[in-house]
Amino acid sequence: MTADVRPFSEAAEGTGPAELDYRGPQGWATVVHRAHVGTFTLLGAEDTHPVRDYEPEQSRTEEPRTWEYRLGLSGPQRLRIETAGRWTVSVTPLEQDEPEDGGVFSRRGIGNQTVELAEPDPPGASILEFTKIESARPTGLHLRLWTDFDDHAFWPVGDDDRARFLFGHDTPAIWSSAGRVEVGNAAGCEWRLRVLPLSAARPLDGTTTRGTGAEVLVHTGVPAALALSSLSDAGHDPEAQVSEVEVRVESRGYKEILSTRNHGTEDGAILGLGPGPTLLQTGGGGGWELRTTALDAVRTFDGRFTGTGGKVLRYTGPPVTARVVTRSWHRWSGMVSVRTLTPELHWGDWVNAKGGLPGRLRGEPLDLLPGTLLAASGPRDGSAWSILRTGIGARLRRRQSR
Repeated sequence: MTADVRPFSEAAEGTGPAELDYRGPQGWATVVHRAHVGTFTLLGAEDTHPVRDYEPEQSRTEEPRTWEYRLGLSGPQRLRIETAGRWTVSVTPLEQDEPEDGGVFSRRGIGNQTVELAEPDPPGASILEFTKIESARPTGLHLRLWTDFDDHAFWPVGDDDRARFLFGHDTPAIWSSAGRVEVGNAAGCEWRLRVLPLSAARPLDGTTTRGTGAEVLVHTGVPAALALSSLSDAGHDPEAQVSEVEVRVESRGYKEILSTRNHGTEDGAILGLGPGPTLLQTGGGGGWELRTTALDAVRTFDGRFTGTGGKVLRYTGPPVTARVVTRSWHRWSGMVSVRTLTPELHWGDWVNAKGGLPGRLRGEPLDLLPGTLLAASGPRDGSAWSILRTGIGARLRRRQSR
């Protein structure tokens, strides 16, 4: 049975069971237990067990021994010591950071919290950076970004030490008095949240860029095709966790998402269509690799093409009306989507061939001219798809007669 509640804000000490009311700021508590036997139990918020140590009675010694524990406190809360000898608790508050690197907001914290966001000046797209400073235990962290409309975006951080997320870019505005980020599954973890300008995005330099987890990148170079590869492998162990990575590509008027897993590769996105830079958001668990290919070096075809997944292709045959055909029986997960670009990089047709019998037998028509670029997204169920040349179409004959 515990004694009366004892308030404290910096330090407390006692012997045996006690209930403590911590009233100080967030910080790290150093708990020292001195006893003849090492059984010690300390309960935190919602009866969690920040410290639970057990030693059998036969391990009792004549002279007392000392054990030390480190406990993260997210702010005022109740602590309950249930089993203990002589103990002391002392708290070192966190030091708060000032915004740097052009940022407008910086906040350090411990454990699960909801943080109100400051509005950037000027408003616009920004980068939310989460950094794990110290963690007492492995944890699959996540963030939830809540909006004025009471919906949210879920961003997994996992076990990565840093994660960056793009927001406020061609998405519903979140910056307001209700804009807030919920840090979850972060018990015993000290972290930092920062809001940074887009100028802090990692440049997509060269032809190959590697990283891990969530990152924001920017492409400012000449137009190029993009491929994503997963650097994680579950091997042949059926119980191993499948590691999937993805990249979201965003520029004005164009969005595409590539995803793959276990040393797979997926392409089908185009960078540098502008105006302005192309922004990329990676995510998922494990490592990833981004590779760019100049558009004049992408794969070409002049007749039939069959493949799986996404592809960026250039058509080099004569003017035709082709057919886009999927090999999947699934209507939506078996759909193949193809967008065309002129050699001058102006958008043309956009064709979606759904799965099922019509998509397998008839497909959808697609006009092709020499030099046309095609950005294709394959069926999500992994089925093959084809582009079949069928002859000069009526629409192309009308174009050529003008």
